[in-house]
Amino acid sequence: MHLKDYLNLAIADALRQLNYDHSNTLVSISNRPDLSDYQSNVAMPLAKLAKKSPIKIADEIKEFLSKDPAFAKITVDGPGFINVTFSDSKLLEVNTSSKQFKKKVVLDYGGPNIAKEMHVGHLRSAIIGESLKRILRFSGNEVIGDVHFGDWGTPIGMLITQLKSENPNSFENNLENFDMTISEISALYKRANANFKSDDEFKESARVATFELQNGNALYRKLWKILRDKSVEAVKENYDKLGVSFDLWLGESDTNELLPKIVDNLLERKIAMHSNGAVIVPMDSQDSKQEKAPLILRKSDGAYTYAITDLATIVQRVENYNPDAILYVVDARQKEHFQQVFTVARRAGYVRDSTSLEHIAFGTVNGKDGKPFKTREGNVMNLKDLIKFSENKAREGLPEINEESEDQARKIAIGALKFQDLKNLRTSNYIFDTENFTKSEGKTGAYIQYAIARINSVLSKSSDQNFENAELKISHKIEREILLQLNRFSEFLEQACAAREPSIIGEYVYVLAQKFSIMYAELPINGENDRVVRVSRLKLCKITREILTRCLDLLGIEAPEKMLR
Repeated sequence: MHLKDYLNLAIADALRQLNYDHSNTLVSISNRPDLSDYQSNVAMPLAKLAKKSPIKIADEIKEFLSKDPAFAKITVDGPGFINVTFSDSKLLEVNTSSKQFKKKVVLDYGGPNIAKEMHVGHLRSAIIGESLKRILRFSGNEVIGDVHFGDWGTPIGMLITQLKSENPNSFENNLENFDMTISEISALYKRANANFKSDDEFKESARVATFELQNGNALYRKLWKILRDKSVEAVKENYDKLGVSFDLWLGESDTNELLPKIVDNLLERKIAMHSNGAVIVPMDSQDSKQEKAPLILRKSDGAYTYAITDLATIVQRVENYNPDAILYVVDARQKEHFQQVFTVARRAGYVRDSTSLEHIAFGTVNGKDGKPFKTREGNVMNLKDLIKFSENKAREGLPEINEESEDQARKIAIGALKFQDLKNLRTSNYIFDTENFTKSEGKTGAYIQYAIARINSVLSKSSDQNFENAELKISHKIEREILLQLNRFSEFLEQACAAREPSIIGEYVYVLAQKFSIMYAELPINGENDRVVRVSRLKLCKITREILTRCLDLLGIEAPEKMLR
């Protein structure tokens, strides 16, 4: 049980015995850490109900809490704030165990489209999704990660039409020797997209091609598979470099057989309706003056939309896994789309009432101008180039390049990319720092990696044996602060899990690294003369390293054994 829960239960027990409402103890980390570890404002709302002064109620609670040796100091301040400081003996227990929730979760993240090179815009879904997967799994949940490719809509019809227009006499024969790279396929898509926007005849041909692909055209299916295989190969290469993995490599196309059945089902039950040749689901509007856009399932040309593939994917996931929650780590701009899809899924009874459908929205990665991060040429930077750019930054200042320094540069580069993202609230946009993000000072991944490397160095130089079995002591305030932060690990993990917010772990681990760095700078460790104090500090270093490393792993970041600069 973490410290906050311990205090929650203690205050709830006091309230119960005092015959007060104990449903909410209003415990939080103290906003005055110089005065206390935690605080509770519970006396204020209770005062109105009990018709007593909040100070009197707070004093009553204090009297009960004072009997518990886990609390070293309890004060009542201001209008009735209860400030609680834990005893050193309680902190020395070092409880970092976490609650285990044991839910089954399908996590949809990554979401690249085939036939396009991955770019910086794909970064956040992959990084946030991978971290959430690790956080949820470490908290005891069964998590199934699905990349969910965009591989079945109008863009494929556009590519087919573009290839046919560029090779009108040999389109079919060319498929036998199709050997375009992902860069060439991406360039082909850009040409197709330009034509789709400017040429009505091309647009119509693309729509027809999409319809025929989805309805079994053998030639188009053959081309689609080639494009998909090439794309998956390139996507896996990028994700491998980022340390991002998936349990399922499915896409919109895997729901194709379900699509007509779902349309028929929704029409038969009058949830969907025909409208100008299309099939739609009307959306209820809270504002009678403003009509809500419907959810389009099948367009007037017969092609299916990605809205119905998302509905079919929900049906598929419920049938295959019966999850307690399905989470979608997708750009915040898709908010309305997911609201509509979730509404229809529930209206149709495709999910249990107890199954949570959640859009885990995130903001954009921007350059210094506040616009999406781009290259000097003005294009959105490819993910492959961004990784290479990061690795080059991480190499700066390293000694000669060898296998060891290359491994360090890779870990620093990927750690820097991820931490620069995960230290921010996922819903916020953030500015990509091209200069300082790999530095070992400031709020960076390298700063935390460096703290771990320092601990490795300290422990490797120790002549003391079996310090792991030593008794922990507190001989300096920074040791107490480290122990307090270590004891809060499970509390922060629980918050990150509930809020689907990796930045909570990012903030926690940065603070822990800061506190260790203060201890390293101010206190002798191997150089401490008093052996009892020395082995205690060594043990504290080891425990700190374990939690620092654990937190980085939850963020999807590796820690080099040592730092070469």
